[in-house]
Amino acid sequence: MDKIKASGVISHRKRQKGLHSPKLSCSYEIKFTKFVIFIMQRKMGITRRMFLTELARRKGFRVENELSDSVTHIVAENNSYLEVLDWLKGQAVGDSSRFELLDISWFTACMEAGRPVDSEMKYRLMEQCQSPLNTPESEVPSCIARKVSQYSCQRKTTLNNYNKKFTDAFEIMAENYEFKENEIFCLEFLRAASLLKYLPFPVTRMKDIQGLPCIGDQVRDVIEEIIEEGESSRVKEVLNDERYKAFKQFTSVFGVGVKTSEKWYRMGLRTVEELKADKTLKLSKMQKAGFLYYEDLVSCVSKAEADAVTLIVKNTVSTFLPDALVTITGGFRRGKKMGHDIDFLITNPGPREDDELLHKVVDLWKKQEFGRDLRRYASHERKMILDNHGLYDRRKRIFLKAGSEEEIFAHLGLDYVEPWERNA
Repeated sequence: MDKIKASGVISHRKRQKGLHSPKLSCSYEIKFTKFVIFIMQRKMGITRRMFLTELARRKGFRVENELSDSVTHIVAENNSYLEVLDWLKGQAVGDSSRFELLDISWFTACMEAGRPVDSEMKYRLMEQCQSPLNTPESEVPSCIARKVSQYSCQRKTTLNNYNKKFTDAFEIMAENYEFKENEIFCLEFLRAASLLKYLPFPVTRMKDIQGLPCIGDQVRDVIEEIIEEGESSRVKEVLNDERYKAFKQFTSVFGVGVKTSEKWYRMGLRTVEELKADKTLKLSKMQKAGFLYYEDLVSCVSKAEADAVTLIVKNTVSTFLPDALVTITGGFRRGKKMGHDIDFLITNPGPREDDELLHKVVDLWKKQEFGRDLRRYASHERKMILDNHGLYDRRKRIFLKAGSEEEIFAHLGLDYVEPWERNA
C-alpha cells in the first residue's frame, strides 16, 4: 500500500501573507488509492477542515490539501451545487464533470464505514432539492419535509426563527406539562418547537407542516387554532391557570424545582413574596442563596457582561491552574445576545483529559433539546449509550475516547453541528 506524508492545511489568505504549511512528522498509509478527496474550506473553517483531513488520513483515505487534477471527489459542507460550481469557476476549473461533487454526509458515511461508500444520489449535491428561495411557494413544504430529520442533532438550527408565535406557544405548553411531571406531552411540545425553529419559512397553513416529523395531534391542534384565530385558547388557559402562575414564580428561585413547588403550592403559597414572608419554610443552602440574590439572578445578562465575567474567570482560574482552558458555553456560545446565566466549561490538561472532557461536555448538553436528541440518536440509531460516564458502544462493548466535540460527532456518524447552529 502507498504512504503519503501529511502536511498541515492552511488557508489561501494566510499563504498569501507568506505563511507556509507546517510539516507534520506523521505519515499515513493509503488504503484506497482510487479515491482522492479534496475538502472545501468554504463555510467550514480551517480548524474543522484540518480535523476532518486528519481523520480521513488516519482511516486510509488520500486527502489533498490543494485542488489538483488528481482529485476525484470534492466534499462540501453547507454549500449548494451552484455555490460549489461558482467556487470551481473561481479556481479556473472549466470542466467540473470530472469531479464527484458531494455533500459532507458522504464523507461522514465513509468515516463511519471505515471505507469509501457509493456516492448515491442522496450524497450528490446536484441531485439535492432546490433551495427554498428558488422553489415555488406551493412546493417548499414538501421539499423541506422530505429532508427533515426527527433528531435535532441532525438539523442545523440558527437563531433565525420564522415561527416564533408557534414555538413560544409550544414552550408554554411544554413548561406546563413539566410542572405536571408529564414527560411525554412535555417532550412532544419541545420537539415540535425545535422542529419549527429549524424551518426556513413561516408556517401559514396546515399544508406547510404536512409530512413533517414530531407533529402530534395536540401540536397540530394548537397550530391550526393559531393559524385560524391568531392565538391558542389552550395557551391562554395555561397562562391564566393559578397553579401554572405559582409554579412559574417558584421555579424562578435558584434551587427550587417542581417537587418543592408542589409542596409549597399545597401549603397555599402562591407568590415569591409569600415565600419570603413565611419564616417556617426550611430552605436548602441553594434556596437561601436563591432568595438572597433573587433580583440579580432573575435579571438578564448581556453578551458584553458575559465577556467581562469570562475574563475574570479566566484570570482567576489561571492563577491556580495555569494550563487550564476556560470556554464559555450555553446560550452565548450559540450566538445569543442576552441570557439569564453564564455557563463555563473548565478543562485542565492531564492524563485523563479526554475522558473528563467527554463527561463535562455531555453534562452541558444534558438539558438541551439538542443534547437530549443526541443521546436519543446514539441509543436508537447507533446502539450506543451517551451519558455522563462517556460514550459506550454496546455492540463492541467498549468506551470510545473523545478529546473534542468533533470526535463525539464522528463516533456517532454525524455531521458536526457548530454551536451557533444548535438553537433547537
